[in-house]
Amino acid sequence: MKFINSFALKIVLVGILALAMLIPLQMISGLVRERQNNADETVRAISDEWSRAQTLAGPRLVFEYEVTEKDAAGKTQVRKITRKIYPDHLKVDADIATQLLHRSIYDVMVYRSDLALAGDFVIPEDLTVQDARVQLEMELSDLRGIEGEAGFTVAGEPYRFTDSRDAVLVKELKIACEKGKEADIPFAMNLRVKGSKSMSFKPVGGITEVTVHGDCPTPSFKGDFLPAEREIRDDGFSARWIVSQINRGGPEESAFQVDLLQKVTQYQQATRTLKYGLLIIALVFIAGLIVELVGKREISIIQYLVIGLSLVLFYALVLSFSEFMSFGIAYALAAAMTTLALLGYFRGILKDRSAYLLVALVALAYIVSYVLLQMETYALLTGSLILFLLLAVVMYFTRNLNKKEEPQPE
Repeated sequence: MKFINSFALKIVLVGILALAMLIPLQMISGLVRERQNNADETVRAISDEWSRAQTLAGPRLVFEYEVTEKDAAGKTQVRKITRKIYPDHLKVDADIATQLLHRSIYDVMVYRSDLALAGDFVIPEDLTVQDARVQLEMELSDLRGIEGEAGFTVAGEPYRFTDSRDAVLVKELKIACEKGKEADIPFAMNLRVKGSKSMSFKPVGGITEVTVHGDCPTPSFKGDFLPAEREIRDDGFSARWIVSQINRGGPEESAFQVDLLQKVTQYQQATRTLKYGLLIIALVFIAGLIVELVGKREISIIQYLVIGLSLVLFYALVLSFSEFMSFGIAYALAAAMTTLALLGYFRGILKDRSAYLLVALVALAYIVSYVLLQMETYALLTGSLILFLLLAVVMYFTRNLNKKEEPQPE
């Protein structure tokens, strides 16, 4: 009974110590968040300097003219009318080429996009165009991203944007339309723009067809409409949207976009790795208790503390290394360093083959943790099954605990 009571106290103390390891784990988690915030600030700074996420809306024709009317009292008054005409058909082809910009230890993905727009405006017969001021407007969320000339043709006549207001390119046109007769006016436009993070489109046409090709292997499609067709390859992607005015609401009320995502960052992976921190510490501590129970070897609380801190330091090593190399290599290097350090420590404490069993458990825990990091759909199921298996092992080794104190026959 004395053995059971002392060992039960040891279990309680080791459990408290395992929970206490949450404090340094949280400190490292805070360090990860700080480094992530620094990376986000770098992304924002470079995006502001290069060009922000782009949203394309347009083109549209704006007619401004005056009509003379008589009010209820019979007096003549002049009223100014502004009407916007959106394309009856709009086709957009976007070719997006990404590149990485480096600042300090951070990489930021930006892009250049060649845009080709074509379609036609249908001027209704009830629109008075004589003596009207006609402008073509093209909305782009960050005009700083335009490279080269912004040229276009309307009804076969070449133009070039020379003015802008807010985020709208403006050019006054000369359009000859016969009063009281519907007119079909074709247009074409080519733009080269810079941006970052994402490219968005507003389906302003009666029928809007947008085709996007890019070299980013990890796109994400969002917004009010998903692509009707998509293909994602290791070397890039292609996607195609077809949106009708029947299901889009107002011309500028809806939008869809493609996010150009970098692969999972080292900070996201480090955060996910930390989630298994307490579990690995608990498993190693439990294995140490089993070794004490079965092998009659004593591991002191101070030694458990040193073991726990070495397991916590592993996550700081992973974070530090991953800022200068790929996460897989950083993880393997940190795991190898921690495992070798614990091997020497366990051999000094236990002085038998059980030291190798404990180190093998540590190495196995790191391998399983990394495998779970690579899994998404089945990570929870796999982790639960592994925990159940480990619990079964613990139950097996502790099944005869009460027999340790049975009196021996004289």
